[in-house]
Amino acid sequence: MTEAAVGHRINPFSIHRSDGDSDDDPWTTAAMPRMIRNRIKPMIILGGVPKRQTAGVLAKRMKKERSQKKMAVRFGRCVHATDIPPTFGTHLRDFMHATSMHGLKYAAEKQATCIERFLWIALFLACFCTAVFFIMRMWSKWVSSPVIISVESTDFPNSQINFPTVSICNVNQVSNAIVLSLISSKFYRDANMSRENVLDLLGGLMRGGVPDSGEDYITQLEDSIHMGDLTSANLTLFMRNVAQPCSQMLLYCEWQSKPVNCSNIFQLVPSNQGFCCVYNLQTIHLNRKRNRAVPLGQQPVKAYGEGVQMGLTVLLDAQIDDYALTSSFFRGFKVLIHHPEDQPDPSTKGFAVSPGDEVYVGVTASSIFSTEDVRLLAPTARNCRYNNENTLNYFSRYSQSNCLMERMAKTIARQCGCLPFYFLVGDEATAICRYKKKPCVQSAFHDFHKKDVHCPVNCNTTSYSADISRGQFPNGDFMSSRMARDINPNIISNESYLQNNVALLHVFFRDRSGIQYRRDVRYEWQDFVSAVGGLLGLGVGFSLLSLIEILYFCGLRSCLRRNRVFLAPAPVHPLNTVEFDVKKRHLRLHI
Repeated sequence: MTEAAVGHRINPFSIHRSDGDSDDDPWTTAAMPRMIRNRIKPMIILGGVPKRQTAGVLAKRMKKERSQKKMAVRFGRCVHATDIPPTFGTHLRDFMHATSMHGLKYAAEKQATCIERFLWIALFLACFCTAVFFIMRMWSKWVSSPVIISVESTDFPNSQINFPTVSICNVNQVSNAIVLSLISSKFYRDANMSRENVLDLLGGLMRGGVPDSGEDYITQLEDSIHMGDLTSANLTLFMRNVAQPCSQMLLYCEWQSKPVNCSNIFQLVPSNQGFCCVYNLQTIHLNRKRNRAVPLGQQPVKAYGEGVQMGLTVLLDAQIDDYALTSSFFRGFKVLIHHPEDQPDPSTKGFAVSPGDEVYVGVTASSIFSTEDVRLLAPTARNCRYNNENTLNYFSRYSQSNCLMERMAKTIARQCGCLPFYFLVGDEATAICRYKKKPCVQSAFHDFHKKDVHCPVNCNTTSYSADISRGQFPNGDFMSSRMARDINPNIISNESYLQNNVALLHVFFRDRSGIQYRRDVRYEWQDFVSAVGGLLGLGVGFSLLSLIEILYFCGLRSCLRRNRVFLAPAPVHPLNTVEFDVKKRHLRLHI
């Protein structure tokens, strides 16, 4: 058998041409298509199983598979149709070649060694884990602290900020002259009460300590006058009547360099150290009848400038000779600068003003406002409350100090069944604590301060800080001032009385502007998405298009190609190709 014959027997579709071949060779003449058709017909492979089929059977099969329009037949092996879809490995390899993420295409190269593939995959996973680590830290910070406070302005005008409330409390809680007038009345004479008896009783009620007369004696004394002015129902009013009136404490008042009547701008308010004269206290609605003894405040005022001339000036008279029962061991006043919605608390705040001093209090205000995005968060998440989000029973507006006062009142009322006289909150039926309840009240105070009481701050609030300076008062020019001409001449003429009893207080804004802070959400959803995209892009080059690629190769690609007949690849002859057109049923030879 010749070499050519052997070649034709091994590969019936091979075409061997040489310069010596004639045109009568059946492989190069018009008879060649018929020869190829006769030889290829028994070798057509459908469904992966070779069969010898007649022309009629083949036509029926081709009609059934109309979706396959052409089947390429290549020399050496014919390409056959199959219903088996690509495997997961095929999809993964295609994804790694096509994805926009960094490094994966190098691990999918056919020429890459195992070490190269391992190195690129390890680097990809390391960068991906690093990005995920920073994303989790960002998420944890967002969940634990969803709001952030930043400086909005360092030049916020004080004209848009309420002037602070000024509370002035004389350390003398009981006026000696008033006590003497009380014991001279018929009721106290019938009860055989002396000045010392009344002061012992009042001292026990105010300070909670055991007077010199002994606890048993004070309890018996309180019981003996149960039907008098010292009964529980009238104790608050009685304590108000024995305190120094604001009309005697305040000799002269100026607001923004204009003289004003002190009684019109100050009100007497109870505190845990007696009654205080308070300026610029905002109206507080309480639901307890005895609070009617506390005058209603006005809307907070504003100062439209800085300096002493645009603030409050008050001339104070301590009346040292009228001291009967003091809350501290010095003579003078305790002054508090606080928010207009807060009740005075001289036991924990304030500074001392002694007679013979001129005190300058330069106030610096800083305000915090919250954006509307903060309001959308839950109160537990933002950790602050708006004024209209009132959860209190005894106050019409929410503030942190009001919340603490109400929680403390409820603790004392629950443990002792009563409240001290200076508490402006409580139910109507709650009695005022008498002296024998003082140990219980003190124990309730300690228990309250040991607890972790949750009273969030206000979302929109203003805080005040004071810069205090003082000098000796008065000097020679005071006698000729307008202030000296407007007060009692008997006081002015006695220089010794001025030095031992009178003090001058100035409260004003130190600067024209203050600092305003902004409470805002730490991340909005678009900020969080941008940050996540930036970290993933920095680590592995991930983008939204990469996410679409993952979805496409994971399932969408298979769904779109589920009705497609896949063509199994075959080795391609480098020179020759025969195409079989199914529709026209003829072969086309490309050489």
